[in-house]
Amino acid sequence: MSELATISSAELRKLSQREFLTGLSEMSPSAIDRFKRMRKLSTEHTEALTTFLRQHPEKRLTAQNSKAPAIAAKVKAKTKTSAPTPHPKQASTKQPVDDDGYVQLWSRVRAWWDGEEFASHPPEPPAKKPRMHIDPADTAPIDPVAERLQIIQSIWGDGNSLPGGDSMTLDLIEAAKPSSDILIADLSGGLGNSVRHMASTLGATVHGFERDEDLAAAAHKVSEATDVTEQASILSFDTKQLDKVLDKDLYNIVVAREFLCFLDDRKQALSVIGESLCPNGSFVFTDFVLANRATENKSVIEWRQAEPAKPYPSTADEYRELLLELRFDVKSMDDITSSYISAIQTGWKAMVESLKSGSFSRTYVDTLMAEGQVWLARSRALESGQLRVVHGRAVMQRGPKRSLTDAMSID
Repeated sequence: MSELATISSAELRKLSQREFLTGLSEMSPSAIDRFKRMRKLSTEHTEALTTFLRQHPEKRLTAQNSKAPAIAAKVKAKTKTSAPTPHPKQASTKQPVDDDGYVQLWSRVRAWWDGEEFASHPPEPPAKKPRMHIDPADTAPIDPVAERLQIIQSIWGDGNSLPGGDSMTLDLIEAAKPSSDILIADLSGGLGNSVRHMASTLGATVHGFERDEDLAAAAHKVSEATDVTEQASILSFDTKQLDKVLDKDLYNIVVAREFLCFLDDRKQALSVIGESLCPNGSFVFTDFVLANRATENKSVIEWRQAEPAKPYPSTADEYRELLLELRFDVKSMDDITSSYISAIQTGWKAMVESLKSGSFSRTYVDTLMAEGQVWLARSRALESGQLRVVHGRAVMQRGPKRSLTDAMSID
């Protein structure tokens, strides 16, 4: 049986309790501690691990046994000969990574994402390229927000927080025929690159809004630093108070990416969006939808559980009916699931490459795995076919306000 630290999530779930306990017995205390923190265990395996540690106190990570690998490494260093070793480790003043079968992070993330098994000791990278090092105990203060923003951008690119890159949002609104003399509202402003890209490319004014306060604050700083806040602003907002940020009859285009499915009152939000549009203004959106409401497979259930905010997905037909009820003329409702999955995979391949060298704190690894768990669940649900991504465009048919004294003509 492969070591527990190296098997895929799918294989881990299939392990019997006996196999699981056998694997634990072969691991060091530090390896068990890492395994417990980094892997999502079933209820049965969690209970088995708790019982195992209670019955085997020598397997618990304590101050005494956590120093053992470091002491052994120092003794080995003093007694080694001048002959070169086949796998030299990079010299470091920090505590070394334990040599207990704990695999390199990039290999573990790649296999975890792909659901594959892999060797517990992957080949060393070229000598000129420094090995990735994980610091078990960080000496410098950690800014969790900065680390999270760094991880997000290492996946999706500088200034981006969603798949598709800078131009994705602009490409989505192409059918709405945007021009320099219009006003656009982006309800998924993220880290701001899509907002700034639309503003600079079109010469239009774009009001960006982002529900994540950390992303909005970082995006606003960049717009301030580049002196484009008037043309490309990004502000945080409360999704329950959408009417506080979207003024009536103001926007020619409102765009939202993967946003509405996380609102418990989608009808109210769409009503506010409709009122914010000028007559014949366009609402452009992408969102997660169910292929069939009658059944939900395991992947969709796991996706629901993995999302930080509770999702309330509808079907594409339900979306269409609701838009029509609110006096939108639905121009298109396209399935873009395939290209969206491809964009997710591209982002995570870039992340894996970035992990092949460098030094990463424990909090960085924890944050990476938390972010990865969300996108892995999304990717698997989409690949199952039960969850889809749609790209829709609807035009507001509400006519201009009239006075009772206005002249009227009948064609």
